[in-house]
Amino acid sequence: MSTPTSQLDLHVSFWGTRGSISTPGRATEKYGGNTPCVSVQHKDTLIVLDACTGIRNLGLSLTEALKAGTIKMPIHLFLSHTHWDHIQGLPFFGPAYTPGVKLDVYGSARKGGFLESILQGQMDYDYFPVDMNAFGAELTVHEMTDKSIDIGPLHIEWQEQVFHPGGCVRYSITVNGRKVVYASDVELNKIFRPAEPSDELAELGKQYMDFIRDAEILIADGQYTESEYAAVTGWGHTTIPLIVETAYAAGVKQLALFHHDPQRSDKMIDEFWKEWYPRYHDKSPPMNIFWAREGLTVPV
Repeated sequence: MSTPTSQLDLHVSFWGTRGSISTPGRATEKYGGNTPCVSVQHKDTLIVLDACTGIRNLGLSLTEALKAGTIKMPIHLFLSHTHWDHIQGLPFFGPAYTPGVKLDVYGSARKGGFLESILQGQMDYDYFPVDMNAFGAELTVHEMTDKSIDIGPLHIEWQEQVFHPGGCVRYSITVNGRKVVYASDVELNKIFRPAEPSDELAELGKQYMDFIRDAEILIADGQYTESEYAAVTGWGHTTIPLIVETAYAAGVKQLALFHHDPQRSDKMIDEFWKEWYPRYHDKSPPMNIFWAREGLTVPV
């Protein structure tokens, strides 16, 4: 898959869609085995969301474009959190080693000033043969304090997500009235279907609904089925029926189910699509539901 060119408008590309751990093999060829990485490109502005194994292929594509001189944009990498299945690909991101590239990395200020040291730590010699000093790019790590940031014509807002071990951030990217939301790794069942309702949970639910409302596309965690959920409560992920119902109630136009469980084969995911897509395609208004797959680019 090639990176969209500057002649195009707004595109979302999926470079890695698997959750928890990479799952290469024949059973995952269609939807992919690489872990999370998504790019959002508007003309000459590039946003990258998360940096696990999928970012390697994005880096290969960008490196070829850099060599050809067809792309000279800064790269803005936004991390949702620092679990390995969201940062482990950074050491394999080719543009990070390329002199002249400007790479800005953004993450939660809740890391207490340690975001850069966490990224450096995974490249310690005990874990990896090359440390971050080998990066040739101009690297700047930002721990976000303001609730929004403007990068070129793109307006990015973010919120902390409570129900994920170690915390997690969701992002919205808006341009010309069109909104893309990336909200993976949150256990919405604890907010919308709690054992004990409370005013605090109701407020968290309202914040989430307001954040995703009327999104052109919502990229969301739907890792588990209802029957699986009892065994994984507290792991920080949402069930498929709940995220589908919630997205539709918020007026989302397209829902990309993301962070596929490592045990999911292509056949299993196809069966989910066959079950859920017709239900919401035939509603008024309709909502397009699809399971994100590696190599897919969606115009927004």
